[in-house]
Amino acid sequence: MFGQIPEQQINNGLSHNDNSMISDSIFDLNISGPVICIACSEDGNRIAVGDRNGTLTLVDKTGSVIWQKQIDEGIHGLAIIGNGSKVVCGGKDCKLRMFNSMGNVEWEQTIGKSIWSLSADPNGQHMAVGTGDSISMFTEGGLQLWEYPTNRAMVGTGISRNGNIIMGCGDEHLYCLDNEGNLKWEKQRSDSLWDVSVDNNGETIFVGGWDQKIHGLDPNGTDLWNLETGGYVRAVQPLENGGVIAGSHDNHIYHLSNSGQLLEKIDADGEITCICASKQMDIIVAGMGNKICGFGINTNAKPIDNIPEEIPVESPPAIIEEENNEEYEPMFGVGMFDEPIPDTTGILNRDEPVIEQNTYSNQIEASENRNYYSETPTQNMGGEYREFASEVVKGDVKNYLRLGNAAWIEKRLERAVEHYKRATEIDPEEPRAWHNLAICNYHVALKRNPEDIEGAVKTAMEPLEMAKEKGGTDYNAPDKTLEYFASQLGIENELL
Repeated sequence: MFGQIPEQQINNGLSHNDNSMISDSIFDLNISGPVICIACSEDGNRIAVGDRNGTLTLVDKTGSVIWQKQIDEGIHGLAIIGNGSKVVCGGKDCKLRMFNSMGNVEWEQTIGKSIWSLSADPNGQHMAVGTGDSISMFTEGGLQLWEYPTNRAMVGTGISRNGNIIMGCGDEHLYCLDNEGNLKWEKQRSDSLWDVSVDNNGETIFVGGWDQKIHGLDPNGTDLWNLETGGYVRAVQPLENGGVIAGSHDNHIYHLSNSGQLLEKIDADGEITCICASKQMDIIVAGMGNKICGFGINTNAKPIDNIPEEIPVESPPAIIEEENNEEYEPMFGVGMFDEPIPDTTGILNRDEPVIEQNTYSNQIEASENRNYYSETPTQNMGGEYREFASEVVKGDVKNYLRLGNAAWIEKRLERAVEHYKRATEIDPEEPRAWHNLAICNYHVALKRNPEDIEGAVKTAMEPLEMAKEKGGTDYNAPDKTLEYFASQLGIENELL
């Protein structure tokens, strides 16, 4: 069995003969919005791309656009049938659609809930669809055969080549079903999961997630091996002749054997959100940010030398201690610890006593101790993943406050603003939503124009006044924030 391989060992083990690190892409293509999902035809001549803006794009293996269609909302699930004669997609508009090779809709099926993942066998006879609370099976004609309730968002689905094994993953749960919708097993894991797939023979299950590892499991869901990357693993896909490719947020594509041996580590120069490969394995296509890139793959790659034959698996995920992590960078540079930050106290229950926290690190520690997300807190709280999962309870103000906090920690300011705005809409009486929106407005403005402190303060004043009004005399966070703004502007407490 194989497990974590040190970074140094990975790099030093690559030879330019059989395991060369590939950095030059075959093509790259800018997409209208952040790429969420991607699918490749068996011959590699057609690649379908879905983005957060709801744009469905079909390109050839050179990156040239064949056709493009606009869907109502973001696309989160994609599959290509055979050599590209059919493209199936689903997303936040709660509809499953099949397009023909010319880009025309063959059929459209309203599901009634957001689609978060989609997989199909090569012939298109079986399509596994993951929603906010279930796994479903559909025919090529859009007929729903069955639905299995999961009570959590299925952000990843996988299906064996013969359609006999259907996998789904969401949060910390992994599901295995047969082609009639009967549950074979369900397992709760300690790691938050993002993607799951099954090899052709159904003998190995591949899983990627927020623990930064690529996992290989047996048909019963027992861990066989794992390999640690340097970032979140959001995409795993088995290869036709064995092995798996995985995309990580450490800007690399990993090519592994079925037994977990590292064959290649490909420099992709971007955080990978999705990945696919042709049946012939002559091209890998990865989505990263607002673009897709095509890469070659070495089908003759040999395992890297000097890999230990057996390494214990399931070592506890590392907990990042921010104050002791030399590589940790404060969110907005030096001095951030003294600046106002989103209020993370009292979110689970308004009646809880408010604990004063004066520093960024203390508030993060408080947030971790309150267990908003998991028992294994990390520097990155998995905000985008939680956005998906939040669909199950999307009307809950507490959920959007948590999402905003996660986005803040992840340095995704604009996203944090969106979540806090939504929180104010759901519950206009929640002072923390208004306060946190004000803080994020300030930092977004300052990020865009670091010299215009006065302008940044102005963007924060309206929601800050709302926070003070809704919180009353018992909520002093707005007063502290106003004091800070006054100090930045070089005035006394004139704002108060």
